[in-house]
This record gives sequence, C-alpha cells and structure tokens, in this order.
Amino acid sequence: MMAIQEFLPVPLTWFLLPLLAVLFYVYAVHPLFVFKKMGVPGIGFPLPIVGTSYQTAQMGVYNPEYSASDFGPVLGVFNGMNPILIVTDAEMIKEILVKQFHNFVNRQPEVQDINIKPQSRQVFQLRDEDWRNVRVALTPAFSGSKLKQMMAALNSCADQLVENLNSFVTTKESFDVKEMTGAFSMDVTARTIFGAEVNSQRDPQNPVIVHAKRAFDFNFKSPLMFLYLMFPSIAKPIFETINYHPFTPRDVTDFFDGVMEQLLEMRKTDGGKGRVDLLQIMIDAHQESGDESTNGPKVVGKKQPLTRDDVVGNGIGFFSAAFETLSTSMSFALYQLALNQEIQDKARQEINEVIGSEGEVDYEAVQKMSYLEMCIMETLRLYPLGASILRVSNEEARLKWVTVPKGMSVVIPALAIHYDPARWNEPRKFIPERFTKEEREKRNPMDWLPFGVGPRNCIGMRLALLELKVGLARALMKYRFVTGPDTVPVKLNKWKVLPVPMEPIRLRVEPLD
Repeated sequence: MMAIQEFLPVPLTWFLLPLLAVLFYVYAVHPLFVFKKMGVPGIGFPLPIVGTSYQTAQMGVYNPEYSASDFGPVLGVFNGMNPILIVTDAEMIKEILVKQFHNFVNRQPEVQDINIKPQSRQVFQLRDEDWRNVRVALTPAFSGSKLKQMMAALNSCADQLVENLNSFVTTKESFDVKEMTGAFSMDVTARTIFGAEVNSQRDPQNPVIVHAKRAFDFNFKSPLMFLYLMFPSIAKPIFETINYHPFTPRDVTDFFDGVMEQLLEMRKTDGGKGRVDLLQIMIDAHQESGDESTNGPKVVGKKQPLTRDDVVGNGIGFFSAAFETLSTSMSFALYQLALNQEIQDKARQEINEVIGSEGEVDYEAVQKMSYLEMCIMETLRLYPLGASILRVSNEEARLKWVTVPKGMSVVIPALAIHYDPARWNEPRKFIPERFTKEEREKRNPMDWLPFGVGPRNCIGMRLALLELKVGLARALMKYRFVTGPDTVPVKLNKWKVLPVPMEPIRLRVEPLD
C-alpha cells in the first residue's frame, strides 16, 4: 500500500472520497429521479436509502383520512429505495387489472417472495404460469353447483350462531361481536374448506381457532416486517435460511400442516365420496398425476396437477384467510345495522318476504336478497378487506400518459378510492342504496374494489358473499341488533393488514316482537 501511495500525485484518501461520492450518487441518489423522468408527482422529498418511507408511513394502511383525491391520478413514493407508483385513475386501473393484465400478473416483486413451503405455494403468492395452473385447479370449488351443495352446512353453523345469540337476549348483556362472528366463521370455514366440524362456537378455546386467530396477528410496526418491506433483497435470503416467514408464525404453519396431514389420511380411507369442500377439489387435482413430487417441472400452457405442497399450502391459506375475512366483514355489517335501525328493518323485511312461511334459507332464497346484498357491499366499501391492490409490471407498459418501467410496483389504493368524495357522495356514511342496479350502472366498476377486478380477483368472492348472507339473514330473522352504553365509534387500526377496530365492537341483541 505504501508503495502505491508513493506513485500517486495526491493522497489515496483524496482519490477514494470522490469515487465513493460518485458511487453513492449512482446507487442511492440517481434512482430517486425516476418519477421525475416519468412525469409523475412525488410525495415529499425522497432521501437516499429511506426514500419517502416516513411520509408514506404516516398514511398507514387503513387510514380513511386520505382519499384518492388527495393522491391525484398518479403519485410516486419510495419504500426505501424501491419506487412504487400509486394509481387512482379509473382508466389506468382498468388497464392494469383487466386490459393489460398480462403485463401485471404478479402481486409483488420476486425479491419479496419468501420461498418457504408450503406457504409459498399459496395461490395468493404464486407467479405467472404457476399461478394460472393452481387457479384453474381451484376455480371449480367455487362454482354455483358446489356452493348450492354447501347450504346445509352453512345453515347448520347458523343454527349454533342463533343459539349463542339467544344467551345474550336473556342476560341483556352486550357482547364482543368479533368473538361471536369469529366462532361462526370458524365453523363455516372448517366445513366449506375442510369438510370438518370444529364446533368452535361451543368451544372457543379449541386449538384450531386459537391458531387461526394468530395467522393474521401481525402489523407493519414489527422490526422484521420493516426489514422485509424496506430491504427485501437483504431479508429474503436471511428469512429463507432461518425458515422464517414474515406473514405466518412457524408454529401456526406447523399446527395446520399437522391438521392437513390428518385430513389427507382420512380422505385416503373414505375416498372423499360425496364431499364438495375445497380440500376434496384439491385432492382430486393432486391425484391426476399420481406423482407425490413437489418439485416437478411445470409445462407452460398446459393444466398441471397440484403437488402436495399446493394442497397443504392452499388449505392453510384459504382456511386462515376465509376465517378472518368472514368474521371481520360480518362484525362491521352488524355494527352498521345496529347504528342504522331503519336500514336493519328494511333488510329484515326483505328476508321475511323472500323466505315466507317455510323459514328456510336455501340457495335460491339467498340469491333474491338484493337489499341484504346491498348492505354487505356498502360494508365492504367502508371496510374493504384489502386496503390496497399491488401489482408488478412484467414488461414496460403504457398507462395513458405514463410509461411504467419493467419491474416497477404499482399500488391501487382501494380504501382511498372507496372514501373519495369525487366518486361517492358523503363517502363516510353507510348508504346501501348506492348499490341499486341503477346506481351501479351509473358508476365506474373500478370505484368498488374490495375483491379486486379482473382475472386475479378474489377467487373466494362468491363463497364469502354467500356465507355473509346466510349468517346475517339467520341472525336478523330472530333478533334486533342495537348499540349499548359500551358501544364506541369504530376507528380503524391503520397498522393492521386487515380492517381492525382500535376498540372491540360491542353490541346488544333484543328479541323481535
């Protein structure tokens, strides 16, 4: 080193400092001009390494204080050094989710895919042809004919819900709505996904319900979540090495992996005869090959059999997701109906007219409950299960005047769109009449996005709506839901991945005259 310095006309430090400054500019400063080159406005002043993380963090995930009008048609932000294009323009959204779907198939950058099986085989996380193969195999589970065969199981679970509510009629005490709907949701989900009876409404400490609750028990303030979101290229190899998944605790995965193993063994014994649940659909798709391998090559453009990891991963994924989303949406629906008694009466009147003297909530009756469906759709507008929709450009794509580079993340803020006064009159009010046939025809389809739109919309949407209708109809037929002295206005926790109130929703029930 001394010999080299003797030949340099200036000290080595003087040479290295400018070089480091140039490298710092190239790798940490120059990328921050990407949105300026695209002609897209930014938020605040992006800083090297951290980008606009502080400004965007203040918005939170579930923060209804912001609307699409605050963002403008497009807005550029930086999650660390990762540029993210926020899009609220309806025409651009349609291009992303429908017209140019081939350019925006994937839900996240590949660097954020944590390859830990079986979680990584869930249809929600798969990419490109892998996603198409599994989606095609799972779709038959949600056909009208399959849903119709699930009605007996749904009504059986609703019987227990009605019985549990009756205990609070006698005591006149308020109850935690999420606990009540969560037990119903657990039983329904276990029956429709696994064809199994859990009876969690009678046994709330059942290990299945305890672990299912923990499946979504994380928030974005976690240091490990921060590492994953800000520096995915660093987090990915570390997490995969230590077998850690940021979205699912390992013990939860191990528990449900064991449950799935038992269910698969049971199905081998009875052959799945007469079963119409999602698990049986996946088993049938798995047995098409007779090959137990989980790493076989995928043939592009040809339907592929599911692997065991596909079956287990999606069984776990659908079970935990369906349980949490159904109980959450049902809780918010009952809360709004308790606040708005005239709307509750109107929904109850329709239910009674449709069902008539028979009192049976069958598949055909549920399809006729249009006003109840409107109440559910308005609930999902105010409390969408996904605050935003994320896509990544596979190739360079043109969206009106904006050219999106290959590999850029694009976010559609569904919550902000649902609270946009330019799209919705009095957006913070609960008005089911927004979803009459006439009003829906007037509105742009891209203004209501709780299930997404296009080929990669929520695969379980039809089942979720059916479960909500059955549970709400059976409860409203018997009881009136009212607020109590301990009912507090709902304020969403902006750091949770699903809409969660800061304080539990507590209501009371009264017998109908």
